[in-house]
Amino acid sequence: MIRRLALALLFVASTAHGQPPDLEAIGRQPGTEIIRQGDTVEIRRGGVTVIVDKNGGELGIDRSRPAVLCYWSIAVAVKISADLCYPGEFAELSRTLGEQIAAMNDFIVVNSLRPVTKDSLEKSIADRFTETAARMKAVGVPPAQYCQREREAFLVPWNADLSKFRQSFQGVLAVPRPPASNPCL
Repeated sequence: MIRRLALALLFVASTAHGQPPDLEAIGRQPGTEIIRQGDTVEIRRGGVTVIVDKNGGELGIDRSRPAVLCYWSIAVAVKISADLCYPGEFAELSRTLGEQIAAMNDFIVVNSLRPVTKDSLEKSIADRFTETAARMKAVGVPPAQYCQREREAFLVPWNADLSKFRQSFQGVLAVPRPPASNPCL
């Protein structure tokens, strides 16, 4: 699961790399600082530092809150696990995760340094669902066994106190900032 999560994070980060960030437009956004250092550019806003190298490689570090892209990727993976491996058992948690993912999709579209669409995020989620279902079928183990790690690490603890889980999400999107993958939860 962790390997799948890392690949998904790379996918999300790479989907926006089609165009270089518009540094002039980004620099005009309130609270943004742009620092050029040789072949790299640092973009700072809202507790996030994004380092862009000359080849367009990008690393974002969120020092203020949980990194949105990390949280998004984990939420997607956990929702997929709940829906594929334990249908109906974690229905309320799955619904909550769906609401959180939708809110994060909106946040990512609005705050990304490079253009990204809600449709591309939703397609990424649908593709992950399809790929996970195919891998699960190919492995040939019962769904509950395939998702056992997600169950123990996320599903059971988050479901045990849904109100606390919902409350912990409240601050994740409170400050507009570039979505980052680091640090991960």
